[in-house]
Amino acid sequence: MPAPALPSVRTPWIATLILTAVYTVHSIDRYLIAAVIEPIRHEFHLTDTQLGALGGLAHAIAFAICVLPIGWLLDRVNRVRLLSAMLATWSTITALGALATGYWHVFMVRMGVGAAESASAPATQSLIASLFPVNERASALGVVFSGLAIGTGIAFAIGGAVSDAWGWRAVFLVAGLPGLLLAAFMWFAVPEPPRTHAQEKTAAEAPPIAEVLAFVGRSPQVGLTIAGLTIATMSSASIWVWTTPVLVRQHGMTLTEAGLIVGTASGLMKFISTAGAGFLADWLAKSRVDRLWIVPSCALALSAPVCIAMGLTESKSIVIGLVWTLGLTMGAHYSAPKATIASVTPSQMRGSVAAIQELMINLIGGGFGPLLTGFLSDFLGGRGSAGRALGAVVSMNVIAAGCFWLASKWAEPAAGDRAAAPASARPRAGQNDSA
Repeated sequence: MPAPALPSVRTPWIATLILTAVYTVHSIDRYLIAAVIEPIRHEFHLTDTQLGALGGLAHAIAFAICVLPIGWLLDRVNRVRLLSAMLATWSTITALGALATGYWHVFMVRMGVGAAESASAPATQSLIASLFPVNERASALGVVFSGLAIGTGIAFAIGGAVSDAWGWRAVFLVAGLPGLLLAAFMWFAVPEPPRTHAQEKTAAEAPPIAEVLAFVGRSPQVGLTIAGLTIATMSSASIWVWTTPVLVRQHGMTLTEAGLIVGTASGLMKFISTAGAGFLADWLAKSRVDRLWIVPSCALALSAPVCIAMGLTESKSIVIGLVWTLGLTMGAHYSAPKATIASVTPSQMRGSVAAIQELMINLIGGGFGPLLTGFLSDFLGGRGSAGRALGAVVSMNVIAAGCFWLASKWAEPAAGDRAAAPASARPRAGQNDSA
């Protein structure tokens, strides 16, 4: 079955670009706290453990509370309208961060952003699954998730300069406006894409969450992929929260200098990696879901020694190159694993399964990764403690790479996608029979 087209937005790829813009705003509002974390530390006299909680746990707690109900709704309501409303909400709350008067005020603002942003990933993955056949989803998701790189780069590059010029509160105000404008555009101009035949048939009978949890529990390809994504997110969140403090503390850089370096890594380098990794993964897999592990596993395995070296080097020029290399390695794990989950999951529960996935990677990965790094930094102490702690946490990416490889052993498209996939996408006789 060919990918359905949007009624007004003429091609699925135009819709993909709009979703990329949503992810860009999502990433700006998610990571701008990391761009200004050092001036917040100085103003409110915070420890590294408290900074880790602000950088990850505050967002993750609220995200985890809201993501399952949001996923349940996405299988039943207009996904574009729901995503538009949540985008406007998190953008407004981001701007309110400018009024923060203390640690707990900032913490509550970050919780509000996390609660609203819980809609972005499940909605995006569900929409992409409706717009593209199985052999094109990693490519489409690679483009969408490149918005993470664009937004993170903007957050660091512009956030550092705005903070140096007008103070860290101005960063929150500047970040809130684009999301409000985009939300209004989506609400009035972008229609809900038609669901596939299977989705239309079962939308009114979307399974209860207990059935979805049972599916995840008995599916090793889904469970292992989620485990790998969770570990990779621990590393990724830690890198983007803690690299700026490492550059400021260990190499004496200003916030603007560090912001430009991290912005280039998390923006340009990560964009190249994220956008290109999806297409490369589809090309290497040749429409076979069980080969989608190659790109993310190799990239994550490389990130561990690179980050350890970044935390230990005393050379400013070398550390810049290592930060940029990290940007390349940490952008390759978004599209292919999530395309695997979308492709092996029955269409009527994709929103709910994506929500479970996002709960795990955000609560455990995004929440506890920066917190663990901050705790280890306080425990180790000294001028280079943040760099050593970051290297230790990112070393777990080797385990994530292994999870993706093991998950590939059971990967097979869901029944509806299998029927529509080209012959090369279907497992050979005797292969993946356990799926």
